[in-house]
Amino acid sequence: MKTLISLMLLCCATILGAGCMTTDDACSGDHCVCAGNDECDHTCANGGADCHIQGSSGPVDVTCQNNASCHIECTGASSCDVECGGSSECHVTCPATGCHVTGCVGAACVVSCGLGTAASRSGTTATCP
Repeated sequence: MKTLISLMLLCCATILGAGCMTTDDACSGDHCVCAGNDECDHTCANGGADCHIQGSSGPVDVTCQNNASCHIECTGASSCDVECGGSSECHVTCPATGCHVTGCVGAACVVSCGLGTAASRSGTTATCP
């Protein structure tokens, strides 16, 4: 059974070119709402219009890839890692701590921590302590 599940996950990632999420998550393309404490892991289609992910209370790990907009909501997550990936607009709402956003370029990249505090920036990386 474990082998079958592993094979299904591998096939999903290979065929779709995207991260597979748990069965509790609801996705329509690259618009996802994650549920529960499970990991919210998604890689959006390269060059797609939107990558919009609403994270769960578990860890959130999202990769945007040259999307017109990369909007990630992970304020309630235990941790949040986002790669903006050259997206034209990257907006991430993080938990107060434990958030790391890479590939964050220019004024079109807005990262907030907790209740609206701006993330600290170093080059193209934004973090919430």
